[in-house]
Amino acid sequence: MALQRRARSTRVLVITLVTLSLMTITIDYKQGSSGPLADVGRAALSVIAPMQEGVTKAFRPVAHFFAAIAQAPSLRDRNQQLRRQVLSLEAQLGTVTSLQNKVAEFETLFNLRSTLLQNMQTTGANVIASGVSNFEWSITIDKGSGDGVKVNDPIVASSGLVGHVVQVTPTASKIQLIIDPSSRAAARLIVSRETGLLTGRGNRDLSMGLIDANTDVQPNEGVETAGYQNGLYPPGIRIGTVASVAFTPGSLTKAITVQPAVDFSTLDVVLVVLGPSSR
Repeated sequence: MALQRRARSTRVLVITLVTLSLMTITIDYKQGSSGPLADVGRAALSVIAPMQEGVTKAFRPVAHFFAAIAQAPSLRDRNQQLRRQVLSLEAQLGTVTSLQNKVAEFETLFNLRSTLLQNMQTTGANVIASGVSNFEWSITIDKGSGDGVKVNDPIVASSGLVGHVVQVTPTASKIQLIIDPSSRAAARLIVSRETGLLTGRGNRDLSMGLIDANTDVQPNEGVETAGYQNGLYPPGIRIGTVASVAFTPGSLTKAITVQPAVDFSTLDVVLVVLGPSSR
């Protein structure tokens, strides 16, 4: 019963306030801006306006929040589209960088062929397989006997000596790398011009022996091929740099280790030296 009385009283109050508001609006409209209610209206406006501004500011973030929710699907789609574009551009950049690196390699090989190998017949080849491991130190190239490749032909990369051909098929060849433990090459120190024998040691630096104990070996001194050995390796091809020098008192020679110039795990293109030019 109390609830019913309260509800009835509330309805009466609302009806009364609405009636008074309508009467006030009617009187104020008829009397215009000079009427007795004009000053009251202006005073009410001066009080209500700041309150309206405060309410607007308070609810503006809420409005923005719901607007953002409404736009969320389109923003998500746009974000995914931009991500796809970024991935595409990154892939294109990677391709361009790879092509630039390959062009630079070909240019270096071309310069090498034009200088040190100018009297040699050569052919470019792509590395199609790598057997660099603890058991085998070799690569396979996509050129074979059909391209004039023969066993023992030297293989050179843009950064230096790679190895020589050990097996040939009509369309491919297997290359033994100079880091193979069974590999041997005549080598020369660039500064002192002292020659020695270079031996592969797998994943460790090359070993250079038979260097006279009195030879002054410079730190980081360059090492190159000394000339043909058993029909291999023309002279002047870069091999690497001196990594360390050891000398045992009373010994007639120094033990030198050489860091290879070639990164054998990333070989891509190489040059096969087919032999002396017929020109």
